Amino acid sequence: MKGLLLNQYYAVEKSFWSHILIGLVAATGLMLFSDPRLQRLAGFLPLLLLSTSAFEVLKHEAKSGWNKYVLTLPLKRDRIVQSHYLFFITLITIGLVISVIAFYLAQMFFGSEAPGYIYAVLNIAGIAFTMGFVIYPLTYLMGTEKAEVIAMIGAGAGIGLFFLSALIYDFLPLDEDWLFSLSFMLITLVLFIISYIVSIQVYKRKEF
Repeated sequence: MKGLLLNQYYAVEKSFWSHILIGLVAATGLMLFSDPRLQRLAGFLPLLLLSTSAFEVLKHEAKSGWNKYVLTLPLKRDRIVQSHYLFFITLITIGLVISVIAFYLAQMFFGSEAPGYIYAVLNIAGIAFTMGFVIYPLTYLMGTEKAEVIAMIGAGAGIGLFFLSALIYDFLPLDEDWLFSLSFMLITLVLFIISYIVSIQVYKRKEF
């Protein structure tokens, strides 16, 4: 497993570090504006950039032929899928940490305040999990040749599920932002786990 994860890291090493730097600087800068939309964007950028690096792994593996070579190694296919999902979760976690760091840097050095920023970060993490929920099984099924279309479907699914969840929440006798944000992220995390189970079955049946 360690070897698979390291291979994925080296495949996107340059974009990984550039995305961390861009995400931290851009998020901290956007936090200085009083516009809530820009502050939400500040939380979105690190997660978006790092999740993109995770999805790039699939394209790199297909382009280099690694996705075929790895099948000749003494590895079960479910371990290969597990490594992709674990790498994605690792990068999402790093993105969350960067978003929180940007928030505290803006507060500490610039006195910036962003009510609800942490809740927005949780919502964005939920959207990212939904993207992973869609993108991984579809990529295994349809191939990386349609990666752009699949990415658009994943992004649409993430945003659509968020607004649908917000609409349903409005009808409930609850009025706590943290409860919605936490619930949305946990629900999408469960969907992500279900996606992992589905992806294993798809990958096991895939012909290369």
